[in-house]
Amino acid sequence: MDLAAVFAGLDGVAWPELHHAYGPADDVPGLLRALTAADQAAVAEADQDLWSSLVHQGTVYEATVSAVPFLARLAAAGVRRADLLGMLGAIAESTDDHGLDRPGAARAAVVAQLPLMLPLLSDATLEVRQCAAWAVAQCGQAAGPAAQRALRQRWEAEADPAVRADVLTACVLVDRDAADELCAAALRPTEPAPVRVAALLACVDTGRPWDRELAAVVAGLSPLGQYAAGSQWEREPLKALAMGLYDRGDVDAAIEVVVSALDRAVETVRVGADPRPAVAEATWAAESLALRSRTAPVRLLPAMLPLLDTPATAGDVITAVRDWAESAPRAVPALVRLAEGTSELADRALAALVSLGAPEAADLLAQQLADRPHALEAAFQRTMYRPPAPLPCTPALLGTVRARLAAVTADAAAPRKRQPLPAGGLAAVNEPVFLAGLLAGWGPSARAAIPELVDALPHHSVAVGRALAAVADAEPDPEAVTALRACAGAGPRPQRQAAAAALHALTGDARPLVAVLGSALSEQNTARDQCVQAAASLGEQARPLLPHLLALLAEPAETRTDTAAVRAGLAAAAAVWKLTGDQESVLPMVLEGLTWAARPWGHQAANRGAEVAALLGPAAQPTVPHLLPMLDRPDTAAAAVRALVAAHPGSDRPAGVTLTDLVDRVLPSAAPGAYLNSALAALEALAALGPAAFTPAQLGRVQMLADGERRVVGSGSHTEIIHDDMEFRAVARRVLADLADLADPAD
Repeated sequence: MDLAAVFAGLDGVAWPELHHAYGPADDVPGLLRALTAADQAAVAEADQDLWSSLVHQGTVYEATVSAVPFLARLAAAGVRRADLLGMLGAIAESTDDHGLDRPGAARAAVVAQLPLMLPLLSDATLEVRQCAAWAVAQCGQAAGPAAQRALRQRWEAEADPAVRADVLTACVLVDRDAADELCAAALRPTEPAPVRVAALLACVDTGRPWDRELAAVVAGLSPLGQYAAGSQWEREPLKALAMGLYDRGDVDAAIEVVVSALDRAVETVRVGADPRPAVAEATWAAESLALRSRTAPVRLLPAMLPLLDTPATAGDVITAVRDWAESAPRAVPALVRLAEGTSELADRALAALVSLGAPEAADLLAQQLADRPHALEAAFQRTMYRPPAPLPCTPALLGTVRARLAAVTADAAAPRKRQPLPAGGLAAVNEPVFLAGLLAGWGPSARAAIPELVDALPHHSVAVGRALAAVADAEPDPEAVTALRACAGAGPRPQRQAAAAALHALTGDARPLVAVLGSALSEQNTARDQCVQAAASLGEQARPLLPHLLALLAEPAETRTDTAAVRAGLAAAAAVWKLTGDQESVLPMVLEGLTWAARPWGHQAANRGAEVAALLGPAAQPTVPHLLPMLDRPDTAAAAVRALVAAHPGSDRPAGVTLTDLVDRVLPSAAPGAYLNSALAALEALAALGPAAFTPAQLGRVQMLADGERRVVGSGSHTEIIHDDMEFRAVARRVLADLADLADPAD
């Protein structure tokens, strides 16, 4: 190895002036040189440090671009060829540039090194050939004719099935014009199964029409996952096929592919073969497609129901359908049969019944509550985050919940050594919180449980305090009031605050809560964000805290170095505005919050700043120069629009922007894949603009948000996406109806 040639020019780069993920890149030359050390532990450490510095979680930097030539030379010289090719491919793949002069500069740097990388397609080591194909493919069609020829030569010569499959994928990605010819050849029955699976995926990726012949290949090869092991693309083939077809608009084909796989899984069970690979692959593809498609659950469920009849396959189906609220009631009879058992599968089946709101769930949970931690957790989750409570407050279930709460309280009060995690995992550990949450969801119907809640309050003040506030009545239940006052007056601050908040909710007496918050706000701690928000929720009762809130606003901006501190300041600004209407005290904090829009991950703080600006109404007009740039970003546009409309009430051109243009700025905030809160914020902004803002085409887009095939909510907990999207649809329909009513009052 000619190290002088490999590292030529390395010391001529101004590395300290460049940056990577951790700051100045002056350590990069040493790390690159360390890759050639004799100590393999030092080599591995340098390799890891380069990965985390230059391609940190997929982000590339100035220093990344400058390091690419040296990485390519090292790989070409035989140093950690597979690893460095993987790094070069990841650099080319990245679309997350940080601090680069021009978008795509990192990929262009890799393309420039292809003459060093292409010979590695013929390396004697399988892994190196695979990694080379993958790295070249990440350059896409920018790789150019030389890369196309080199990959085609490798395709014609490669004999290993896994490498041949990856070379095919690479060929298609760098030469789309050759895709039809290559896929046709790769789909021949004489080709190895991994190559045929790669060809199926390439057909979808390149837009080749889906037909019965391709569907028959899928059916003949299923389960497909067994043929993807070892691929550099690390895709789950059936899921990738279904999602690829769906994303390009072939909804029926996507669903038919998954139904076919489910039918094959059922047939595998019928003939007595091991069904687990086929069932796991098919149900996971079904679950994934249902998170994207609003019509998929009702079309997929009939093919899944037979798998509930076999314990070995029921678990995968339960996982898939537990959140399919609109269609899954058809699965209730089979789930009831499973829930009557004694295994963990019975617990999971009952959890699904609870999530679906099945009437049978209450009695089943009452019978075996102590052995159903997952079902109890499901009841808690639905009660806390999707009220009303999914389970009725039956006498039997209420009695069982009271008995369990008394038992776990007695257990918590008994001195004991730290125990290992019990059966049921965290769901069992959190049992008292879940029990209290279920009682809170039932409200006054659970008043009989007040004695158990009072006993449990010292051990779980947050959850139990909330339950007491929901269940009790201040006058006829003085024991609840007494217990909350005692808890609010002693113990750690979070517990005192929780009890005081519950006492305020129950009695309207804010004095204990004001005392706790006043003490907390006088200290510099990370909980001030929550404390200020609690103060803001008190309205006029927060007036004794006004000096603390003003003091927080007066703190220098440079002391607020994270979003939690900014949120605390903005919450204080909102509270002070409501109490005093003092623009001079509030406006600097609002302006500070809006500046966070330009910072990485600062959009949430900026949105909160815009929300407070909206509270100020016309007094927020000085914020307009900060709000206008926020219109250009989908993650801040909705909040900015609401603030602009509030700052210019009645105007048809807030800050010089037409209402119709503002609609166009907001709509991308509700694009498919959004988080629920972001999508709802977009609807709120659209509603605030009023019917005069909308063209017929824009109203049609809002109609598609409400009733289109594709889900809008696609981010967040996968167990909540379908419910979140249903909530979004309901709100979207109300917004549409309100806009129609306002547009035509006579109707």
